[in-house]
Amino acid sequence: MTFRRILTGAVIAIVLTAALAAAAGIAHAGPVPDPRNDPFYAQPTSFAGRAHGQILNSRPVDIGIAGIELPYAAYQLKYVSTDTAGAPQANVATVLKPLSRTSSPKLVSYQPVIDSLSHRCDPSYQLRTGSNLEVPFIAILLNRGWTVVIPDYLGPDHHWGAGYVEGHGTLDGIRAAEEFTPAGLGGPATPVALTGYSGGAHGTEAAYELAPTYAPELNIVGAALGGLPADMGDLMHGANGGLWSGAVFTSLFGLDRAYPTMGIDEMLNAKGRQLRNAISDMCVFEYLAAYPFQYVQSYTINSVNPLDVPAVKSVLAKTKAGALGTPRAPGYYYNASGDELVVPANVDKLVARYCARGLKVQSVTEPGIHATLAVTGYPAAVNWIAGRFARTPAPSTC
Repeated sequence: MTFRRILTGAVIAIVLTAALAAAAGIAHAGPVPDPRNDPFYAQPTSFAGRAHGQILNSRPVDIGIAGIELPYAAYQLKYVSTDTAGAPQANVATVLKPLSRTSSPKLVSYQPVIDSLSHRCDPSYQLRTGSNLEVPFIAILLNRGWTVVIPDYLGPDHHWGAGYVEGHGTLDGIRAAEEFTPAGLGGPATPVALTGYSGGAHGTEAAYELAPTYAPELNIVGAALGGLPADMGDLMHGANGGLWSGAVFTSLFGLDRAYPTMGIDEMLNAKGRQLRNAISDMCVFEYLAAYPFQYVQSYTINSVNPLDVPAVKSVLAKTKAGALGTPRAPGYYYNASGDELVVPANVDKLVARYCARGLKVQSVTEPGIHATLAVTGYPAAVNWIAGRFARTPAPSTC
């Protein structure tokens, strides 16, 4: 049986288990407090003398899925990072140790899909409550003998779509993991790979671009990204009024938190303000189910389409992949030929720019749609990461 078939079967099994667990009301070992009521997540009163990535607090935690506790040693780290404006803030990441490690430590920074405005959708919380469906993908990395760090890369204020926050939160999470003694890593010399899919790829791409300037000491050996929304503006224009229209609202609200000059709140009518309040506490599958086939201009004063407003267009230009800098490590991009959400042609343009700058990049297109590629494209991405850890020459389609 191929790795892909094994992975597909595992994902299906986990999803079915999660559904049955929810229906049966499987209890966790103890109640996990909402991050808004958990003192561990509280912002410090001062960051004086604190460096980026410096650990502010840590604790061991239990993780699982669908009420089933997993055997990996897990820790939460609270560490110093920065918001979009460069002000210090405390982020949280989860570090997972493999049951048996490779001869020399290796670290993967895994950015799952968050795509929301709510603390209860952050991976640090969902890994404890057993509600994060990307656990099977993370387990595959752990079973390779690699340590994994999973950051809440949107930051405490959930600046969804804002590259600086996502990139800084990811890179500072790597710094914190390397500093954390129980993780058993080798400090900045530790080989690090970045990976994520869809919204997770957005955070991964931001970290990939910012690493040479923001965290040049890190030994990043490569980044594997799937279903990358390389142009958030194009994504929102395409999703507006369609099946994925809920993502248009959360993206706009998240970016408005990072860039209040967009003025999204001032554009909303009464129905729009009601939607904003409701969607701000929903996770991705919830708001996609609640708000399909909605047009954003139906929720604004005078039916204004925010996507056509100059202040919004200016911010969306800043979110395009490639706008934050040029990576220095090899990259691997995988796309679905029938992707109905992101625009694969925008990834092709990004790869072409990187190739022109001398970067080793491999880009592959596989049959499927956005959701299926998350499963079918992952095995090759994991193998690509293994090649970078093994120091084999990076393949290139340039």
